[in-house]
Amino acid sequence: MEMNEDQFFHGLLQNFPQLESLHAEHVEFYEEFLSHVFLADVVRWAVGLFSEAGQSSTEEAIGIRLINFIEGAYVHGDCAVRELVRVSFVENLPYSGQEGFRIREHLTGNLRKMFTER
Repeated sequence: MEMNEDQFFHGLLQNFPQLESLHAEHVEFYEEFLSHVFLADVVRWAVGLFSEAGQSSTEEAIGIRLINFIEGAYVHGDCAVRELVRVSFVENLPYSGQEGFRIREHLTGNLRKMFTER
């Protein structure tokens, strides 16, 4: 069975309780849940982990777990989840020379391929 958007976001928040406050702020600000906008917020949060983190730090380990979760969601997700990951996650990753670009070192499989092709 393919993962749908509701399952994706439920899993994301279950696996990364650090995102609960970001989610609450998002819903309060927009007065609803906007999946593409929230995932772009998650990217900025993840990029921040790689911007501020030293190698092998706790923050970087969380970022790597997030990348692995997103890759798994892309593999097991339905068309809507795959599109969400491509448009709102990969397209919002930093370019060379931008802060947090180190995140690209940890991209695997589909994420790496999409990142390279963008």
